[in-house]
Amino acid sequence: MSSWKPAIGRLLSSLETRLVGALALIVVATVLLQVVTQREAFGLRHEGEALVHASAIAENADQFAEAVGKLRMATNRGLVASDDTADELTDAAIAIGDRLGKLRNSGMALYDLPEASDPFADLDKHIAAILEIQSRHNAGQGLIDRIEARNNAMAGLAARIVERAHAEREAAQRRLVASIGRWQMLVLGTGLVTILIVSLVLFDILRNILPAVRRMHGSLQRLANGDLDIEIGSFRLKELKDLSGPLETFRRNAKAVKNLAFSDPATGLPNRRAFQEDVTWLFSAAPDRRFACMLIDIDRFKHINDDYGHAAGDDLVRLIGARLKANLGDGSIVARVGGDEFAVCIEMAEGESATVLASRLTDSVRTPFSLGEYSVAITASIGVAEVEASDEADIDEILRNADMALYASKKNGRNSATGFAPQMAEERAVDRALEKDLETAFERGELRMVYQPIHPVSDTVQEVEALVRWKHPDLGEVPPSTFIPAAERSGQMVRLGEWIIRRALADFARWPDMTMSINLSPLQLQHDGFSAFLLDACGRHGIAPQRLFLEVTESLSIERNTRALLTLNLLRNLGFRIALDDFGTGYSSLSMVKSFKFDRMKLDRSLVMDLGQDPASVAVLEAAVTMARHVGAEVVAEGISEAHLIDATKGAGCTHLQGYFYSQPIEADEVPHYFAVEPDMRSEVA
Repeated sequence: MSSWKPAIGRLLSSLETRLVGALALIVVATVLLQVVTQREAFGLRHEGEALVHASAIAENADQFAEAVGKLRMATNRGLVASDDTADELTDAAIAIGDRLGKLRNSGMALYDLPEASDPFADLDKHIAAILEIQSRHNAGQGLIDRIEARNNAMAGLAARIVERAHAEREAAQRRLVASIGRWQMLVLGTGLVTILIVSLVLFDILRNILPAVRRMHGSLQRLANGDLDIEIGSFRLKELKDLSGPLETFRRNAKAVKNLAFSDPATGLPNRRAFQEDVTWLFSAAPDRRFACMLIDIDRFKHINDDYGHAAGDDLVRLIGARLKANLGDGSIVARVGGDEFAVCIEMAEGESATVLASRLTDSVRTPFSLGEYSVAITASIGVAEVEASDEADIDEILRNADMALYASKKNGRNSATGFAPQMAEERAVDRALEKDLETAFERGELRMVYQPIHPVSDTVQEVEALVRWKHPDLGEVPPSTFIPAAERSGQMVRLGEWIIRRALADFARWPDMTMSINLSPLQLQHDGFSAFLLDACGRHGIAPQRLFLEVTESLSIERNTRALLTLNLLRNLGFRIALDDFGTGYSSLSMVKSFKFDRMKLDRSLVMDLGQDPASVAVLEAAVTMARHVGAEVVAEGISEAHLIDATKGAGCTHLQGYFYSQPIEADEVPHYFAVEPDMRSEVA
């Protein structure tokens, strides 16, 4: 017996087994009820037919006895009163014979004593004897006695036949009543068993299954609503028990994730969601006080990852967050809200300027950070939004305002802090419209190429730099300093770069004796297939790679940017000459010169513009030129806008000069004419 209990327990612990078993029992009980009902229905029909048959026999027996009685009455009346009863006797005899035949046909046994003669045999003779006595009026007593004896015999037999017929009818009726009672009891019993089974199933469903399902449903609903503090609990039903384990694991994991969801794993600082909730609470706790909300973005953080790796980038943001917190104090909220973006909220003292505070932060992050074997110097751009705390303050709107101020800081050259002003929303809208308009500028033919001459100091090579221009239908000439960043922001820089190369090479193919410089965006060097595209474009126009200088900006750090370094090496091996633009600014000049052998360095115009006004600027210029010449590179001084700059740059060792003093950028059709009269300009260079 004990071995069955665990098996039964396992069987009943399954919701599927219990439901299927309950339904099977209900089906079996229903089938049993149907079988019993059908069987008893057949029995009832048989007993009913038997009762009908017995009732018909009893009715015939009554009619038979009645006919015998009529015969006796007619006989007695004729014998006593000598009435004429011939017709009555004849009718009675016919009725007796008819009913007697029906009783015989029904199968009823008419006689109890086998030795007794049939009193109804030769009934016609018996009637004739009665009629004879009636006609003679003085018949002998013996004949009369015989007639009466036969009548009495017929009456006795008829009475016994009636008695038996009635007894058989009553017996059939009792059998029918008993069958009906038995059918009722069987149907009642089977029905009660079915009701009991259904009741037990309903009880099990209502008492055990539904509460467990409701409890599981409630747990699932609370989990779906984000309530992770519940406990799933245990269940006896196998299916729910199998589900409760994974759900409890999910709940614990989700709770752990939720805890992580409010903090940044790299820095341990709050994330954007936590920042918004903390600022909301802070504003509620300190109404009517003045706060500064800032968004801080690390300038060119992507280059940090490219130069030193993502692990170093994670270390850097951790150090930046710690430095910001140390500068702002414990009363501030500092959060990391993006890969290289931080959010700050701090209460402002009376008379304190939020913009001044933000400027101090930009100064603080300039101090180099130590990343093991590296020392990294960075700059940051900050957007500031001042706000008076209240319960109705919209944190999202405050962050949007700070983001627009941050956008203005980046647009104005980075490494600065800018306070939000209402007109920034309009300026941002204009910039976004500009990004959108740039998409159609290609098809509408609004872009064109112009070319600015570059003059060698000691040879006669003719060279131009290809520059793109955009004439907006509403805004007029849009400077490259505006639409090139717009192209980079909108993801159209690669398309624009390819358009520049195709257009410039199509013009350059008309000048077989010249050299051309083309500016490349850092995004182009990162794009798959750029080298093949450039080589194919040169092949289409029959241009040798040696005739092209490809200028890359110093903002592209290639020390650890494997793809950029491989692309530049490939282009150089194909015959293209590589120039470093804006040389002398930024943090990566030395590392780039060390990592790659450039054919040319283009000095940033800021190194040239102050010549003659600041003695230190000459020393800086000479140092930059000496460094470039030491590695075997040509040096181009751009920004030559006045005659006195020529001697200073030549004296420092520059090999090429470029600037408005010689020529502004000119249209392609003007290039041949310009160099036709170029000897006059060369006299200013030599």
